[in-house]
Amino acid sequence: MVVIGGGPGGLTAARTAAEKGFSVVLVEVKKDITKITRTCAQIFYLSHIGGGQAYTKPIRLEMESGRKARIVFPDLNFSVVYGGTLRACYEWRNLSPCGHCVYTSKNKLWGFIFNKGILLRELLDDVERIGVTIRNQTVCLKAENTSDGVKVQVRDSKGETSFIEAKNAIVANGVNSRIVEDLGLNKTRQKIGTTLGGIGYVVEGVECPYPPSSWISFAYPSISPYINVWMGPMAEGTWQIGTTAKAPDSPVNIMNRFLSTSHFAPWFKNAKIVWKTAFSITPRYPIAEPVVGNIVIIGDAAAPAETWTQGAMACAHQAVNALIEGNMKEYSEWWKESFKFNTPDYFKQLARYPALNMFFKDSELDYLYGLIKEKLVSNISEELIKRADKIRVKRPDIYEKLKKLKEVSFKDTFPGEQ
Repeated sequence: MVVIGGGPGGLTAARTAAEKGFSVVLVEVKKDITKITRTCAQIFYLSHIGGGQAYTKPIRLEMESGRKARIVFPDLNFSVVYGGTLRACYEWRNLSPCGHCVYTSKNKLWGFIFNKGILLRELLDDVERIGVTIRNQTVCLKAENTSDGVKVQVRDSKGETSFIEAKNAIVANGVNSRIVEDLGLNKTRQKIGTTLGGIGYVVEGVECPYPPSSWISFAYPSISPYINVWMGPMAEGTWQIGTTAKAPDSPVNIMNRFLSTSHFAPWFKNAKIVWKTAFSITPRYPIAEPVVGNIVIIGDAAAPAETWTQGAMACAHQAVNALIEGNMKEYSEWWKESFKFNTPDYFKQLARYPALNMFFKDSELDYLYGLIKEKLVSNISEELIKRADKIRVKRPDIYEKLKKLKEVSFKDTFPGEQ
C-alpha cells in the first residue's frame, strides 16, 4: 500500500495497514512530519458546537496510568494511545465588539485540547517500529490506477522523479489535494466561494479574564468583516489566536488591527507571539464517492475543509478495513453518514456563519448580543431570528437586516461561488 500524506489520517492508515500485514510506503512532503505548520485548533471534540460540525460519530478519552490517555472510537472498535498533555474545554464564549458574551457551551465538557505534534510523533514512532517505509521530503505528483493496482509518481528532495507501484493507495494529503485534482474529482465538485487565507498565532503572556477551559469567538465587523477572530488554549499553557480572510483583505492585517486597536487589545499588551502558522483553502463540496478504483480518498482531502483529527483517523481505520474486506461500497456509505458536511443542513448553517459580520455594524452586533447576553444558545443566528418581532419594534433598521438572515444563501455570504 502507498499512503500519501503523513498527518493523523495518513499515519493511522499506515499503522493500521502494517498491523494487518500490508507492506506500506508512506510519502510525505515535509522534512519533519511532527512539525505543525498549518493552523490547527488541536481539539478532540466530545460534542458538536456551532456551525463547524464535522465528524458525527462518538469518541471518548480514557485516562490510563503513567499520564497516558486512550482515544477510543467505540463504534469502530479501535483506539489510539496519546501521551501528551490534555486540557479540558467547558465553555464556548461568543463575544460582541464591546464584550457582551453569549454561550454556545457553558459548564459542559465538550472537548479536549491536545498537542498535535506529540500525537504525530507517537504515531510516527509506531509506524517506524512496525516497518513502514517513510519517504519524507517527497512530493506526490500523481496517482493512477493500473490493471492490477496503482502507480504513484513522486519527486524527492533532490528533484529526482520515480514511481511506486502498489496494490492500493490511500490519499490523505489534506484539503486542496493535488492528487484529487489530478484524478479529475474536482470537476464535479462545486466551489464554495473564493480562496480563503488564514493564520494562527501561538501566544504567551495573554491576560485573558476567562479560564483556559474557554474557546472564544470574537464577532467584530469593523476589524474582521468576514469571519470571526477566534482564540483558544493550547495544551502546554499558551493561547492560539487566529482568523480567516478573503481578498482583498488579509488575515495578517486583521490580526494586527485586532491585537492593537480592538476592545480586547489590553489582553495582549504584554503578550509575545512564539509561533506562527497559516493556511490557504479553496472550499468545495465534499467528494460524493471517495473511492476511485484502487485509490481511496480520506480525511480532509475529500472534505470541504476539515474532518477534524478524529474524523481523519476514523477514515483511515475504516478505509484500510474496507480494502482488506474488499467492500469499498461500505466505506463510501460510512463516509456519507459520518460527517455533517454530507447533509444539506450543514451548508444552510455554513451560509449564515459570516452573515453577522457582513450584515451588521459593531454597534448593531452589540445591541443584538445584548439581547441574549449570558444566555446559553445552540445557534446565535437562530436565537436572534426568534426575537425578530421585538427587534422590529425597538430597532426597525436592524430588523430589515435581520430578515436577510432567514433566507441567506452562499451567493450572499460566499461570493464567487462557481
